Amino acid sequence: MKNTFIISAFLVCILSCCKKDTCNEEVMTTKHFESDYGCTNTKFTLQIDLNNDATIIRSKESYDSKVSGPCHPEIDFSLYDLVIGKQSTSNSNDTILYDYRRTCPDKKMTLSVDLIQSETAQPATVVYHAIIPKLGDQESLNIKLTVRQK
Repeated sequence: MKNTFIISAFLVCILSCCKKDTCNEEVMTTKHFESDYGCTNTKFTLQIDLNNDATIIRSKESYDSKVSGPCHPEIDFSLYDLVIGKQSTSNSNDTILYDYRRTCPDKKMTLSVDLIQSETAQPATVVYHAIIPKLGDQESLNIKLTVRQK
């Protein structure tokens, strides 16, 4: 009986001392045409042939042929990819919020985009974008789009 108690206590000690695999999501930074390149109002002035969808642009050639508008900054596509999308909403757009992170436990990259609508009941189509660190050739990106009221 004493041996059973000692063995049980030993197992409890070992199991409680084992370090559990903790995973912390890693928030990543993004760049934007407005804040990093001085462009203005790109949610309405950028042009791309998409409809309620998003794409990842990985090269200058693709960027030059697919994206247009009054502000067309030079992006270093050896370091960055451009995530760009276009979304129709029932109300005018107030704000666009971005959250880019590596999720746990699968270590996948996720870009969350929140389109915050204003009270104005005027349909709008907005272009959203984020310039992210270059994805690996086999690395995927999960894009989560939420349209919500202010």
